[in-house]
Amino acid sequence: MSAARVGSAARVAWAALLVVVAALHLGSGWQGATASLVFAGAAVVAFACLPLLRWRRVPSGLVAFSLVVLALVGGYWVAEGSAIDSTDPLPVLLDLVPRLLTAARPAPVTPELLAPGALLVFGVSLVVVLAVARRGRSLLAPVVGAAVLYTCTALLTAGRADRYGLVAVGLVALVAIGWLLVDRLEAGGRVLLGLPAVPVAAVAALAVVLPAGEAFEPRELVEPPVADLGVASPLPQLASWANLGDTELFRVRGPERAVRLVALSDYSGAAWRAASLYGPIGAVAEPDLPPGAQVDEAEVEITVGELGGRWLPTVGRPTAVSLDGAMVDPDSGSLVLRTELTPGLSYRVRGVVDVPDDADLLDATVPTNAGRYLELPGLPYSLAEYARQIVQSARSPYERAVAIEQVVKQGRTPDAQAPVGSSYARLERFLFGGPGEPGANAGTAEQFASAFAVLARAVGLPTRVVVGFQPADGEERVVRGSDATAWPEVYFAGWGWVPFDPVSGVSSGGSSAAQKREVLDRLASVTATPTSTPLSAPPPPLVTPSSTVAAQGTSAGSQRWIGYAVLGGVPVLILLVLGLARLVRRNRLRAAGATGAWAYVLDGLLLAGRTPTADRTAPDIAAGLGSAPAVELARLADYAAFAPEVGRAVGHAPEHGRPRVGHPVAAGPGTVAAGPGAVAGRAAGTSPWSLARQVRGGLRRGMPWYRRMFWAVDPRPLWRR
Repeated sequence: MSAARVGSAARVAWAALLVVVAALHLGSGWQGATASLVFAGAAVVAFACLPLLRWRRVPSGLVAFSLVVLALVGGYWVAEGSAIDSTDPLPVLLDLVPRLLTAARPAPVTPELLAPGALLVFGVSLVVVLAVARRGRSLLAPVVGAAVLYTCTALLTAGRADRYGLVAVGLVALVAIGWLLVDRLEAGGRVLLGLPAVPVAAVAALAVVLPAGEAFEPRELVEPPVADLGVASPLPQLASWANLGDTELFRVRGPERAVRLVALSDYSGAAWRAASLYGPIGAVAEPDLPPGAQVDEAEVEITVGELGGRWLPTVGRPTAVSLDGAMVDPDSGSLVLRTELTPGLSYRVRGVVDVPDDADLLDATVPTNAGRYLELPGLPYSLAEYARQIVQSARSPYERAVAIEQVVKQGRTPDAQAPVGSSYARLERFLFGGPGEPGANAGTAEQFASAFAVLARAVGLPTRVVVGFQPADGEERVVRGSDATAWPEVYFAGWGWVPFDPVSGVSSGGSSAAQKREVLDRLASVTATPTSTPLSAPPPPLVTPSSTVAAQGTSAGSQRWIGYAVLGGVPVLILLVLGLARLVRRNRLRAAGATGAWAYVLDGLLLAGRTPTADRTAPDIAAGLGSAPAVELARLADYAAFAPEVGRAVGHAPEHGRPRVGHPVAAGPGTVAAGPGAVAGRAAGTSPWSLARQVRGGLRRGMPWYRRMFWAVDPRPLWRR
């Protein structure tokens, strides 16, 4: 075999290796290794078409076009069955990338989500093959192709696929080796030993020169599909799950974490409501309250048993799920399926949990913009006063939460047979009910968690209620009906959502028991037991509780009146400004004597809709008005503008001299023509300004009433020179 053929084969092999490595790296944007194998196969298929592109009987462009069409037909055939809006070829193909950008990260391995990656790899590989087929010595195209695939991987995975740049270093090494071994100088055939340092130096220079900043997120360019699912809250099901006893609801394999089903943030005073709008788990949608500074990530495998419903058990705030079709509420992290759960359904889910240190919580604050997590519409006085008494000696938000947790626990027992519900009336019975009353001082986790959340909100702590499960310990845990529970969570600024445990004997995480005991010991030394408000007493009128919620209600009313005031005040302010500007212009024209008085008349003509043309003089305009004061004023302005300087010096002319260039009498419409027999205003005993006011008064009286309303504030004279 000749050296030329060996060099050509080595060049093709090097180009194929470079593209295949980049294609394997692209597969890290999907779950598992299947995607990497599929993409590598797409690159190999493209390079296998090299003989067809080199076949001289058919133009290489026609062959490439045919291959692209076949690839697009294959992509449409794969994605047609899962199309959402339309099954036409063009919409289906155009929707491939948006669907990938709104899928989970990493993306599930489904045909419609693999299709855009496979088409990208095939297209890039085909371009590289064309460059190699047409130009035997092409060394740039393989490098560009690998760079395109690497960049797409970085964008798809937000840079997580190559955190430490090892893949980039490997690709640069392949480029250097290829240029070292494949490319030779035409003269002499010697290896260019210094050439491999070029890409390495270029990468290093870019890393040093390019500014660092926030990473570009292509998912922000895609509007994620949002579905209104309207799934009912599972909170009332706690009692029925408890009655199931040892019935297996699902199995969990992985790290020991509390399993959550749904987080409930909206409270109406009668019940907790679940979110209704859900989107793909991979869509870019930050929660309304940001995650804490310290988080713990866990991944578990869940196999569904007799759970039922559409809520998917998860750990923490889900970041990835292997189940196609799962949707999430970004604010609460609740995961839901479009269809009912079926026994045997298995999936893997990864989530993050806020894990602040004990010392961080002691001085932690709560945000001031947590409106929905503080809402308590129509809060009864009994609950507001009870909450105030509980926290009267607490020094920080964390101490308030610990105090409320302890008081809700004391003297109350869990009872699966207790009446359900989380309304104000049910919570008052739970907290203040007398002996023998149904539901008094007894309830399910629903009442314990709801009582904590309502009392905490009454003193300004952002809260929500989480429905979940506390399974037994072990690598593989069977979650039974008796494991169902609920717990409240409080949001601390900078540290995220922290769970609390107002149910006796149940732990749902949060700060350590030792730290809580220290807080309680301090509070016990200065705090008396809060007084319960008896239900039999006449209910006092609703008062403003000592909470941020009440302050928000007052603030909302104040802001509404401020809005009304601004809405009505802005037009008034505009009219005042225009009126003031017109007054300033009026005074300036009055000080200008006869020429200013004539300009004042021209302003009146403009307001009356009788603006003269630019070729008319002042006497001509005055004659057209048919007004003696107008004729006299035009004559005075004419003299003031054009009388000889000597005449003015001896007192036979008005004191005002020739106007500057651009003055309304010297130029423009109404220019005063000089004429014999002009006399000074003072000599005639007539004030030019009085004449101007007479003329303006006549013009104003001739206008309709609705135009006279805006005579004093019309801004058009301000723009006339």
